[in-house]
Amino acid sequence: MASSLPAFVARRRPDWQSLEALLTRQRAGTLRLEELRTLDVLYRRAAADLAHAQTFHPGTDVHRFLNQLCARAYAAIYQPPRERWAALLAFFRRDFPRTLRAHGAFVAASAGLFVLGILLGAVVVLLEPRGAELLVPENLRDYISRKQLWTDGLLSVTPPGAVASGIATNNLTVTIVTFASGLLLGLGTVFVLLNNGVHLGSVAALCVHEGLGAKLFDFIAAHGPVELSIIVIAGGAGLRVGQTLIDPGELPRGQALVLRGRESVKLVLGCAPFLALIAVVEGFISPGDFFPGWVKASLGLALGALFWGYLLRAGNAGPRAGTEAG
Repeated sequence: MASSLPAFVARRRPDWQSLEALLTRQRAGTLRLEELRTLDVLYRRAAADLAHAQTFHPGTDVHRFLNQLCARAYAAIYQPPRERWAALLAFFRRDFPRTLRAHGAFVAASAGLFVLGILLGAVVVLLEPRGAELLVPENLRDYISRKQLWTDGLLSVTPPGAVASGIATNNLTVTIVTFASGLLLGLGTVFVLLNNGVHLGSVAALCVHEGLGAKLFDFIAAHGPVELSIIVIAGGAGLRVGQTLIDPGELPRGQALVLRGRESVKLVLGCAPFLALIAVVEGFISPGDFFPGWVKASLGLALGALFWGYLLRAGNAGPRAGTEAG
């Protein structure tokens, strides 16, 4: 007869925690030789627990937690190093887009908050241009008052490679902050999304008011669709973390955070190569007049369509991510 879920968790949790600790040490390279047998024994017990959870408690956080735990243990014990590259490829071919789709509600909420911030910033400046004094940084207002963008002449004083490197670093920082702020019960992520949206909306509205709207669009057209999408995805990951802290479900809050936090981290890690790519676009193509506006806009639309086409369609066939080990 199956035990209740709380009783099952209370009885088996010590072994799961021990296995997690050994896996952490194995990954850090500090596992002693005599502990390898303990690792194998705990893995087999966890695999039996996974079978129990799959039979009696399917679809619960405990089931998902054990699925991930067993997959990590199996990879640590049986997966040769040369297969790690195959696992990395599988992550981008299958796991990352599937994880994105599984968190679609959080990503949609993130997009809503970001758009709300854009609208708030734009409305304030368009209805009362003096509102720009509160919302737009002074250095940007100085450029705009001279009918210039802060990007004018950028490539004449800084090599494109250095520009791209600086942009990549900044974008990565924004992405990590947007995600990590979710640890403040999600409120930090909400603030970051609204704040970034207000900043973008107010700057755009001020540019439009001063006759620089077309010039600003020309600058952001190539990189904007993907770059802003990544911020929204990071926001969705942060909101998921915040929701877990508020409502951990069947698992203790710490284990629930590990389980769902690992899924959220996948979203951020999956965005990393796209951040690098879009930094190159923003550093080499977006500034200046070498590329005409229609080329930049076409490139931005194409990159955005490819990015979201990949996220919404990749991994639809084949084995599910995190298939049961054991």
